[in-house]
Amino acid sequence: MTRSPDKAALDARPIPGWYQDAKLGVFIHWGLYSVPAFADPAAGDFNDFMRDLTAMKDTGGDMPYAEWYLNALRVPGSPTARHHQATYGDDFPYTRFRDQFDAAAAEVDFGDWARFFAGAGAQYVVMVTRHLDGYPLWPTKVANPHAPTGYRARRDLVGDLTAAVRAEGLRMGLYYAGGIDWTFTDRPIRTMTDLMEQQALGEEYARYATAQWRELIDSYRPSILWNDMGWPAEQDPHELFAHYYDSVPEGVVNDRWIQSKMPRNRLARGLYLRFMGTMLKLMTRGGKELPTPVPTFHYDVQTHEYRSPETMLPHAWELTRGLGTSFGHNAQESAADLLTGTELVHLLVDVVSKGGNLLINVGPDGHGGIPEMQRRPLRELGAWLETNGRAIFATRPWTRTRTTTSEGHPIHFTSKDTTVYATVLADRLPGPLVIRDLTLSPGTHVQLLGADGDVDVAWTRRGADVEIATPQRRSPAHVLAMTTAG
Repeated sequence: MTRSPDKAALDARPIPGWYQDAKLGVFIHWGLYSVPAFADPAAGDFNDFMRDLTAMKDTGGDMPYAEWYLNALRVPGSPTARHHQATYGDDFPYTRFRDQFDAAAAEVDFGDWARFFAGAGAQYVVMVTRHLDGYPLWPTKVANPHAPTGYRARRDLVGDLTAAVRAEGLRMGLYYAGGIDWTFTDRPIRTMTDLMEQQALGEEYARYATAQWRELIDSYRPSILWNDMGWPAEQDPHELFAHYYDSVPEGVVNDRWIQSKMPRNRLARGLYLRFMGTMLKLMTRGGKELPTPVPTFHYDVQTHEYRSPETMLPHAWELTRGLGTSFGHNAQESAADLLTGTELVHLLVDVVSKGGNLLINVGPDGHGGIPEMQRRPLRELGAWLETNGRAIFATRPWTRTRTTTSEGHPIHFTSKDTTVYATVLADRLPGPLVIRDLTLSPGTHVQLLGADGDVDVAWTRRGADVEIATPQRRSPAHVLAMTTAG
């Protein structure tokens, strides 16, 4: 069947059930930027960067994402430029990181990566195939007119990782920075209007990006089409979506396809950007936030970055973030800068209770290894899911998302069939446990999930609350399965 590239027709397509059941994915940011592995630790976090960018403050090209190394390198005197000069010297262009990266990539055991992801409980993986630096990680046949000949990975990293991930029974998604490619411009992003201008690279780039996305679809049949940084105004994304769904009927498309439309005339464009910059400054001074554009394009999943919605959303959504403040490996970060296993468990529980998926990122280093300080919290998450995964996978939000214990510990709810799961975010489970503002039907069967088997526990109504006779126990979080009779 050939689908119509019509938004209304594509919107009528239901969200594939596998995605709603999956709940947990692993994002992988790995590329040339993984070799220098540097972002200024004083740059703050992503939300700080976006606030300054939107306020039209000159960020100096500096942000906490190490995968933006090339952008910061282009700003004279930036912390990255100073680090680069001190470490590699003046005569060392970004493209020279290819030699070390490709040599290491040739030896990477993707089976080890995939087994690790599966052990962490992930149901899908999303790999960055080309970030903003323009370096493809597959043997693309689409020539880049602005890059050196053969500017791509020597090994088919996308194909080899895809095969390894699927061998573990996981689904594979692909990321592509469709809106921006720094090989098509030599100007850094320092303000919001710089970013807007780089999202309008013209017809030549639009053809290039479309051809590469189609090549990725046809070669690897990804389960997720994860676009980033917008999409060229010269190309209708719905034509790409229709081709994708024809190729992958159970595929999923994210929502980062906003098209930046600007005057083609250079003078008119300059005046437009100056006007937009002035408006952004005025909005910031007035305490107003930049309004979220209403999408005019089809998508399946709404993506949130580093900031989870406060309440349950009526549509499929996903939270993505790094274990620390960067997606690409940043050697300046220590284990203290990363989420702990307990924090990762709590984050997943919070996201799933609101109907979302968590796409947690790992950033392999320049040698192609996943650092131990990134592996540790994911191993702890996997161990917790072995016992408590029933409260996460294939669940749906309950009629309410959360309450607290009498001691103030958060409790998040999920549900499946006739069972409601109450996950208590406390490292120590007191006995007895009082759940605030909860009504259970007579005959409800309550069990405490455990590694040594589930334990039946008695419960009693205490006014508007429920008291449960739980044993004392330690864990990153504790799950009570409450199944109604009949």
